[in-house]
Amino acid sequence: MSTETRSNGAHQSNSDTVSSASDSADDSAKLAARVQLFESFFEQLYVEKDVYAYEDRIVVKWPRKLEAPADYNFRLQLSDGRIYAESEGREGDNGDRTLGHAVSIPDGEYELILMPSPSEYYVRGVRVQRRIPLSVVRSDYRTESYGTYVERQIELLRHAVSGDDGLYSEIAKMTLGWWSRNNTRKLAAAVDSVAGYEEDHLVRLIALLGMVSRYSENDEFPSEIREALDDCITGFAYHQQDYAEKTGKAIDDTESLLLAACELLAGQIYPDRQFPYSRQTGQWHRQRAAEAVLPWLQRAATAGFVDPSSHCLAQLLTALSHLIDLADSQEIWDLAAVVIDKVLVTLALDSFQGVYGAGQITAESGGAVPNGHVSPVAGVARLMWGTGAWNRHMAAPVSLCCCQGYQLPPLIASLATEPGPAATWASERHALAAACDESKTAGDDLLSQSLHKAIYRTPDYLLSSAQDFQPGQSSQGGQSWQATLDADAIVFVNHPGAHDLKQETHRNGYWRSGRLPRVAQHRDLLIALYALPDTDPSGFTRAYFPTFAFDEHQVGKEWTFAAKGDAYIALGCSQPIELVQDGPAALRELRATGHNVAWICQMGRKADYGSFAEFRKRVLAARFVCDSLSVSYRPLQGDTVTFDWNGPLLVNGEAQPLHGANHYEGPNCVTDGWPATQMVVVHGEQAIQLDFAGG
Repeated sequence: MSTETRSNGAHQSNSDTVSSASDSADDSAKLAARVQLFESFFEQLYVEKDVYAYEDRIVVKWPRKLEAPADYNFRLQLSDGRIYAESEGREGDNGDRTLGHAVSIPDGEYELILMPSPSEYYVRGVRVQRRIPLSVVRSDYRTESYGTYVERQIELLRHAVSGDDGLYSEIAKMTLGWWSRNNTRKLAAAVDSVAGYEEDHLVRLIALLGMVSRYSENDEFPSEIREALDDCITGFAYHQQDYAEKTGKAIDDTESLLLAACELLAGQIYPDRQFPYSRQTGQWHRQRAAEAVLPWLQRAATAGFVDPSSHCLAQLLTALSHLIDLADSQEIWDLAAVVIDKVLVTLALDSFQGVYGAGQITAESGGAVPNGHVSPVAGVARLMWGTGAWNRHMAAPVSLCCCQGYQLPPLIASLATEPGPAATWASERHALAAACDESKTAGDDLLSQSLHKAIYRTPDYLLSSAQDFQPGQSSQGGQSWQATLDADAIVFVNHPGAHDLKQETHRNGYWRSGRLPRVAQHRDLLIALYALPDTDPSGFTRAYFPTFAFDEHQVGKEWTFAAKGDAYIALGCSQPIELVQDGPAALRELRATGHNVAWICQMGRKADYGSFAEFRKRVLAARFVCDSLSVSYRPLQGDTVTFDWNGPLLVNGEAQPLHGANHYEGPNCVTDGWPATQMVVVHGEQAIQLDFAGG
């Protein structure tokens, strides 16, 4: 809650001093009481979702029997202050209040502001606000493939044009040939944002470079922005040290490719122009960038992605699509084409109905809770194979849409949208930054420097984890594991990393993870052990459990169950489970108090276990024994599974590997070890081979 109070009492002198002081004290007391009244009222209100999409109604929920103690005002506005919905209420009101439908509001990150009426707030000085962040997505969500690729291209470009983002909407207009509708002011603002190194400046810079390369020779290209555009591109800090000094932050692995790709394209466009930072020509910059791009692509092809989170994969696709279409080097083109195939294969393998469901070691951009509607790769999935949603993350889908030099192999689309009736069990191994330089001679000593992903995919759900990944260490904010039942029905457990758990959910890092668990997954069963220090300020672990998203759910002290469609999930815990009823994550958070805690996630589906009632019955009859951080569980298949903080995962007494030897291994995709020289991808009677050595 954001609360601001002030006293409007004025200072008097002479004979009025005593009386004035008394009046001022009374006024201050009355104002403080009024502030407390509104604070208490607003704290009891909540929203049931973090993301509102398409036909969802944006509703402020009221507890039963709660009445408004005074007149009040609700506003839904963007961070720049533009108000898109408002509701004024009166003293004595009760019951939920609807502000509008998501489909009628532009995509974006919003704040729902709860405040007293204007007369209370501005005249009487009751400066109380509660700000609840939420996301809005206008698009519907497609769970099954539809249309042709060309039809989806046109749909995407039209959606981008109708959006509120200046840069991608203007590029979409150029691509569609709608030159008369271009807004020069918005393009100029985009150039200024890149020149000022504002948020997402690297992906915006490469979009500007693509725009110049493709459209600047068109007679209708806006000449008014050309000088500022040229100065922005050539005046950018392309050297990593200069970039770090300019931005005040170190560059991460994916950003390093984006920066080098931008430098390469800038050098191509302005080969003879001197760049102010280096005082070297564009041709010099192009050569330097190529020497950085090629080894980056080679390492990503053979050893994997340092950060395979959805945010970084979207950035990577943005860079690759521009390199494929615009780089003048055949060697770069060949490698970029292989890596983009690999990225899309990874998305296809690790997604369920367009939702990227892999355990992600870094947090989503802004610390938002994972959700299929707002995922940075939701638009990529919708464009490339017809499942997912259009949202505010336009960089990757618009970049792919404009890329004429790449064609998606039909097998990858089929892999994403046509899973077989049987469940699949697969693993991936990706090099972390510390292992990248040594990847050519990587051995068992580098296992701890790799990310080992496990993926269990069925026609009804996906369960994925980062197995045995740095247990007990501080995380990078992401989730070690995730169960995906649909775009909203996503479940994970973590130790809270936010310092202030009274802050609102969705953004501001509320759902960021703190200490990493030790995780082991055996197909549809996952065990996560959390060892918190005695000094831990929170003293609990919690599950994201969005009750609104399930068809049915039941919360118990030892087991909590939910069903969505034909998918079932059971969460068990060694400490009592409690559903949070109020506060920032009301009805979306389960908590278990304790410093040494074991959680179990048991998945199921109708095809395997019959009804939801039968699934619950069988889970409750299973043997679940926990002694501190040592777990023994006899799951639905009848095997006995044991796991503790130090030992291996045992199934019927036999150790199961948590660290795979191959880069990719599963029924649909396999490589020849790690680092890999080739990848074979199969689906049905289709097969493709990616050659990492030769491009």
